[in-house]
Amino acid sequence: MIRHICVGAVLMLLFNIEKTFCLNPPQDVRLFKTYLQWKKPPDDDDNVLYSLQYKLGSNPDDEWHYVTNYSRTELSFKITPELYGAKLRVRAEKGNSISEWQYSNKVKCVNANSCVPVMTLSVKPETVCVSMAHMDDSLKKEYGDNIEFNVSFWKVDNAGFLKVEFFILTGKNKCFHILESGQKYCFQVQYLFYENPYGNVSNQSCVFIPESSEKGALLISILTTLLVTATCGVCIFLLFKHHKKVKKLLQPLSLEIPNHYQEFFRSEEFPLHKCTSPSSQSLRSYDMITVIENSNMEQQGQEEEQEKRSLT
Repeated sequence: MIRHICVGAVLMLLFNIEKTFCLNPPQDVRLFKTYLQWKKPPDDDDNVLYSLQYKLGSNPDDEWHYVTNYSRTELSFKITPELYGAKLRVRAEKGNSISEWQYSNKVKCVNANSCVPVMTLSVKPETVCVSMAHMDDSLKKEYGDNIEFNVSFWKVDNAGFLKVEFFILTGKNKCFHILESGQKYCFQVQYLFYENPYGNVSNQSCVFIPESSEKGALLISILTTLLVTATCGVCIFLLFKHHKKVKKLLQPLSLEIPNHYQEFFRSEEFPLHKCTSPSSQSLRSYDMITVIENSNMEQQGQEEEQEKRSLT
């Protein structure tokens, strides 16, 4: 019994699948300028509807989304700016019957009509160099040299924006010289097609122009000179204002011997002797000992004679 039920379910599923994909798919699905276009399947009546989906990512697992602003009866769809880089697919539907999906190429700038040039700024003293690049190569392939870059820039100050200047570039690189150092400049760019604006205007890119090395060195020397001059002026002012204190501090220190030392040296307990001249022969250590011994002996002899005299 269970086997018969399973076989019946499989046959029903196959029947439903065959019934689901019984419609012919849309023909010749392609991107043409700013439209996705396709043709009605052959031998289909006017009651066929179409479903349209898009996917922004390139990963196969990314989710597909239905396009909601589509009437489902037309054979074309206007590409909107938010679909740049997306991939589209379309299929036919009638009741419970559908066809297989048909895929388009990825949406590029020539289809979205909303691209802006990729602008890169490099800054040097008094100079800003602008480099241009395309988001993709579709505009260059489609229009060639007829697509140009319209660059605008202006100086920003505290009062606001000054006069805007425009330059049309056919190449991808341009340097703007003799810009004012120490100022901020902003740049924008937009495509031109046969001298008419094409696509959107880019966001503002602002840079600060640095000082040149020569001007920087000159400014440093001027500031150093002013600093040294100001320091010297302050020192002269303080010296003039406190010259008495400075004079007192610069006087030599008093090196007089204290009074109690002078009294000690002048007393009889510490008799002063004249120093012998350097030319006189100095006594050696053993000469001093001899002299001292002789003087002691003489003194003893004198004492003995005095004793004898007193006895007699």
